[in-house]
Amino acid sequence: QEFVEFYKALTKRTEVQELFENFSADGQKLTLLEFVDFLQEEQKEGERASDLALELIDRYEPSDSGKLRHVLSMDGFLNYLCSKDGDIFNPTCLPVYQDMTQPLNHYYINSSHNTYLVGDQLYGQSSVEGYIRALKRGCRCVEVDIWDGPSGEPIVYHGHTLTSRIPFKDVVATVAQYAFQTSDYPVILSLENHCSWEQQQVMAYHLTEILGEQLLSTTLDGLLPTQLPSPEELRRKILVKGKKLRTLEEDLEEEEEEE
Repeated sequence: QEFVEFYKALTKRTEVQELFENFSADGQKLTLLEFVDFLQEEQKEGERASDLALELIDRYEPSDSGKLRHVLSMDGFLNYLCSKDGDIFNPTCLPVYQDMTQPLNHYYINSSHNTYLVGDQLYGQSSVEGYIRALKRGCRCVEVDIWDGPSGEPIVYHGHTLTSRIPFKDVVATVAQYAFQTSDYPVILSLENHCSWEQQQVMAYHLTEILGEQLLSTTLDGLLPTQLPSPEELRRKILVKGKKLRTLEEDLEEEEEEE
């Protein structure tokens, strides 16, 4: 009993106690009518509060005598507040309820900047763990800064800094594994490409070989689209976003302007 009292004193929530006492006549329990008042005034349950109160007391009141008398103790009140029934989040919004058939550019996209960094931007560590964390948290656009690496293999790091390097192919493999663990909607690889032509060919090889059918490499119906596909149409697809190489004519024009 002493341990129980010690635990309750240690975990006491003053603001919850005050809320409880605001609706309780004796400060020890909430009667059915008092709990209904709380549900209507604080939880905005409306007309269904009376039926809901009985269900919640039966579900969260720990004592059998409390259930029989239809009262809610402080412990039961805490149980309710910390449960899914007391969550501020609307449970009807757990599944995707928005219209996902609009063009992709009609949506705000959960995006990550410098995804590969798990430390600061000058000396921090680059790691595939950054991609795992971002994708598990629902990110749908991750950034990859790619540079020429040793032995002809592109590497990922924050350019011109002392951050560590990771192989590009490891990043691609990680994205392939974790892209759709939290959502089936498309993942965008935002490439900041600093590689030579030769290593860009290696990049393309890794993307096609590792991602396989996940990689969106052609239009969905073989026709030139007039607008971007929708998230619904792009389910479980990985898109590559990056700047196109300039043409030889564009390079020559820039050189002439500089001269």
